[in-house]
Amino acid sequence: MQHFFIIALTIISLSVSPVATATDSMVRLQWGNASEPQLVHHIALLLPLESPSFAEAANMVKEGFVAATMREQPLPYVIRLYATTDDPLDIFITYQQALAAGAVFVVGPLTRDGVSAMASSKILEVPTLALNTVDNSVTLPSKLYLFGLQMETEASQIAELALTSGKNHAIIISDDGALSKRLQTAFAERWHSEDGRTAESLRYTEDPAKLQQLRGLTTGQDRLIFLALDAAKSRALRTYLNPDVPVYATSQVFIGDDNFLFNNDLNGIQFVDMPWLLQPDHPAVMAYRHTDKARSTDMKRLYALGIDAFRLMTHLLQPQSVYDVAFDGVTGHIHFVPPNQFVREPVAAQFEQGKLQLINQPKDTTFHEGQ
Repeated sequence: MQHFFIIALTIISLSVSPVATATDSMVRLQWGNASEPQLVHHIALLLPLESPSFAEAANMVKEGFVAATMREQPLPYVIRLYATTDDPLDIFITYQQALAAGAVFVVGPLTRDGVSAMASSKILEVPTLALNTVDNSVTLPSKLYLFGLQMETEASQIAELALTSGKNHAIIISDDGALSKRLQTAFAERWHSEDGRTAESLRYTEDPAKLQQLRGLTTGQDRLIFLALDAAKSRALRTYLNPDVPVYATSQVFIGDDNFLFNNDLNGIQFVDMPWLLQPDHPAVMAYRHTDKARSTDMKRLYALGIDAFRLMTHLLQPQSVYDVAFDGVTGHIHFVPPNQFVREPVAAQFEQGKLQLINQPKDTTFHEGQ
């Protein structure tokens, strides 16, 4: 039996100021029974709050989403929060229950398998903003839009930055993990899309003898390095890489700006991440209060995703073309890429002596369709 919250936003003030904060509005959460819900037009927020594996992540997205309801303009609909497990069948059934209860717009699912379940239905009755992605070979229903924190997109975006370096040969270092392999593929596809670019792959190792060989393997005037690795493995390799060769990575490499010694070991690595973490003076970021100091960096990213999911939903509820939707979010500059994806353009930064230094990206770099 599934349950939902009803998020009813009641504006205390009769006039809504563009600088309204959480004290100007109130969010009420009520439990209901999704098997016999009251039929009412509403927005359905579908999250795996009953999943042992994804409940923490889902709760962060929910908190960010609720924070945005209190900060942004009120909606003409109530919001029902449907709690699911991470089982694709359960998610699909709950989705159908939301439609039967009068949902006119759905935000979610959050998991990749859940989004795949939605995509397999072929025909969706209402616009659905999924918070993850599916395999590129899947043909998506026209009303299904993808938005999230996909690392593969970041790998393509960091490849865009690497293409401005003047180097022609990329050395991609990855491990045997599924995510690392996807990052390697995404970076290589964008890199090879430009004429004259070559690449080779090296496997991550902790063998001392092989690590000693890395400096020679990565040395060369025309070379750069892409690390399809997490922060710990990138840190372990950094000292063995030629310090004069540019090194790139995704946001995996950044675990926070409060660990000077850790970040100092990543010196020189360039990466991309969201304004929520890198630009506290960004206008969109300044509109929200940061009360999440104790949370991990990954949880902060999910909180920011919840904020921008709400903001993107409000744009999609407007009578306008998806091609006209573009705004500066807390996760990056958000815009539409055909056929069904909303892409975040993140901020580029570099580790410099344990601190972060923002990088001014070229204005003419654009995200290529299909990446």
